[in-house]
Amino acid sequence: MRAVELILRFERHLNGALSLKSKDLNDYLVYNTLAMECFQATNTLVDLAQFLVSRKKLGFPTTYREIFELLEREGFIDGEELKNFKRLIFLRNLIAHEYYRISEKELLEMVNLLEKSSALVERIKKEVRDHEVNKTS
Repeated sequence: MRAVELILRFERHLNGALSLKSKDLNDYLVYNTLAMECFQATNTLVDLAQFLVSRKKLGFPTTYREIFELLEREGFIDGEELKNFKRLIFLRNLIAHEYYRISEKELLEMVNLLEKSSALVERIKKEVRDHEVNKTS
């Protein structure tokens, strides 16, 4: 199932980021590896959120930010979570488009925001489990 694969991928990248956050970010390889772990975790979080939007038929978002706005409007995330997701998307875009070199402080912020995002992933897990139970009943 696609959702399970995405959940496992998110958790793998989050764990990778968590294991690197206390390392020396002045080390080129550590810095770049942490950036990639954060980038991949955020991309996977977007995919999971899109999965939920699609599953619940909430609309057709045209931007990553809009995906989370739809989830907030429907009460699946709260305003504070929406703010965090929007910040994650902004930081992700810094890595993706190299508007400027993302700072070590911003990378650590991403790790913290991704860790907070685990609450959404847990709700998605519950959604997937409930759907599977209802499908077999």
